[in-house]
Amino acid sequence: MESRRATRGAPGATTASVVPGPAETAKRGRKSTGRNRTPSPPARKVSPARKASPARAKRTSPARKASPARKASPARKASPAKKASSGRKVGRPPKDASSSKVSPESKDKEELRRSARIKISEQRDKSPVLKRSLRDKQLSIILDDEEISKKGSPAKSTTPNTSQRSIETTTGRSRVTESRSVSVANDSQEFSDHEEIEFQSFRKDDNGLLRDKSYARRSASKQLHDLREFGGNWGVAAVLLLVPAFIFLTNHFCSGAAHRDCSFKIPANLDEFKTLSTYFNREIGLIFLFFTWGIALVSTLPVGKAVKIVDEVRGQQSYTFTGLSCAAFTGLAVFVAEYCYKYPLISSISKGYNQLLVISLVYALVTAGLAFFKSRYVSQVNWNPYAKTGHFLSDFFIGREINPLSFNTVNLKLVHYHISVILALLFNSIILYRNLHFPTLPTEEELSLLEKLTFTVKNLEFEATPVLAASLTIIYLLDLLAYEHHLTHSFDLQSEGFGALLLLRYAVFPFTLTLLPKYVAAHKLSDVPAWALALVALIALTGLVIKRSSNRLKHQYRLNPLGEKFIDLETLPTFQGRRLLVAKLWGRVRQPNYVGDILQNIALLPLLYWRFAWPPLLAVLFTVALLVQRAKRVNDRNAKKYNSAWQRYCSTVRYMLVPKVF
Repeated sequence: MESRRATRGAPGATTASVVPGPAETAKRGRKSTGRNRTPSPPARKVSPARKASPARAKRTSPARKASPARKASPARKASPAKKASSGRKVGRPPKDASSSKVSPESKDKEELRRSARIKISEQRDKSPVLKRSLRDKQLSIILDDEEISKKGSPAKSTTPNTSQRSIETTTGRSRVTESRSVSVANDSQEFSDHEEIEFQSFRKDDNGLLRDKSYARRSASKQLHDLREFGGNWGVAAVLLLVPAFIFLTNHFCSGAAHRDCSFKIPANLDEFKTLSTYFNREIGLIFLFFTWGIALVSTLPVGKAVKIVDEVRGQQSYTFTGLSCAAFTGLAVFVAEYCYKYPLISSISKGYNQLLVISLVYALVTAGLAFFKSRYVSQVNWNPYAKTGHFLSDFFIGREINPLSFNTVNLKLVHYHISVILALLFNSIILYRNLHFPTLPTEEELSLLEKLTFTVKNLEFEATPVLAASLTIIYLLDLLAYEHHLTHSFDLQSEGFGALLLLRYAVFPFTLTLLPKYVAAHKLSDVPAWALALVALIALTGLVIKRSSNRLKHQYRLNPLGEKFIDLETLPTFQGRRLLVAKLWGRVRQPNYVGDILQNIALLPLLYWRFAWPPLLAVLFTVALLVQRAKRVNDRNAKKYNSAWQRYCSTVRYMLVPKVF
């Protein structure tokens, strides 16, 4: 008697189907599940490559024989559940948790049933002559199985069919759809311990592709080329020759009675360039030596603001900023020399201005050379990544160490920073002092200290233009010393190497900054109107506010990015775990602190309208060019460091220094 069941067809309609009998079930190759079935789509034609694959031959050829290695493998042993169900076709395993558990006895048996091929391959690994690569092992399995399978089906292909679905476990899943790729994958897993040794001549690139040693060398060379700055050795050589010569000429032609007009006029007699006294003076050399030693000594004292930070690469770092202490020590030393020992220190420094410049340049180059040779005794892990080119000139110029220490206590970078700033402060203080005309105190009657100060202030005379120029420069320098702890997260302290580049910049800074106030003091410029002086002061103070506010925000945010005051601060995340500021001034331009610095340096340029000279103008433009070039270096390094995050940041903050312009 036939039985009918309703099956689902099109929506809203039913059809009847006949339950297949035993003959029809055998013809279809599977048991009846008792469920309604939809009409199956027409069978897809099999490509010749799939017909010839070993996996398809395994399903179609009844006379297939397995290799001895596959017979001995644990996967070929039938489980008890499989033996019990040998009378029926293998389908989906029952969802029984107990059937998937493996007893300790079966684990021991699996350890004992190691494949003969694996044992042979392990012996080959131990032999230095017969050692084979992973690819040879995989191909040998495929070829051996091919030779055995040719007896039953001679038309099989030796190419493993990786399109078939592989089986994850050997006990709880069916192996009806198992392909040749399973044995290859299992064998590669057995030899994964030797993969690093056998493939040591290969490396992976950024895309995960394997490359050989030649590619690794080319990649390393390209990386070093990308990290190269200033055009390599040729660019560095040009900077080392041109910058000291330029600074010396601009200051030489604007110093002394012979060059009072401050213009580039080559004298008819060149004897001044042939004498040693033009470049060196022993008295000035001793003054500079005692000055540098005194700054280094005061820098060792724990008198100043201490800041501790945690760097991702160098770990915890601590800095003690003693700039104001060094400035106070220098002022005290000058006072003692002038008024206690009657030594004409101020006049000696004024007369030896050019010699002091030459000594500073030579000292910077010698110190850079000593720092380079000192870095040979430092682990290369701590080297500046931009000073690993292997070329002496480039590495000497950039600097191998970031923050070298002397006696593990004195930060040499901070010491030379103090030398540069305090020397500039000393020069401008001398200019200010010489343009202030103090009255002579009356000797008829004795006055108290307060009365002396009151009398001096009331009767004080001064030249307005030189005093303003020197005063604005002194304010600029005192701000650098008072807030030098903001350097903690700056490019100079955290990224710039201690090399000739940094030391030359520190050496020329006092002289390029002082040249314009010095020129104004030499010519007085008494015809400058008051509104022009007010404009100069406004530009300088605006730059000071911009620089200090942006540096303060950056410093406080880096110290405590999770503080309450920064909850609503707009930032942009990076893949390196840091966040880029896009709030306030940092959302207008990328380097607002450099903008303020540039404004302070160009603030005195309007004074040249009343008496123009090329050397002061070129000195100011040189300082501006250094700041712009440093801003571009910071931008390029951040682009390499943050990659796509920096591109998103640049699309948000489009301009580097000047909105709508640059």
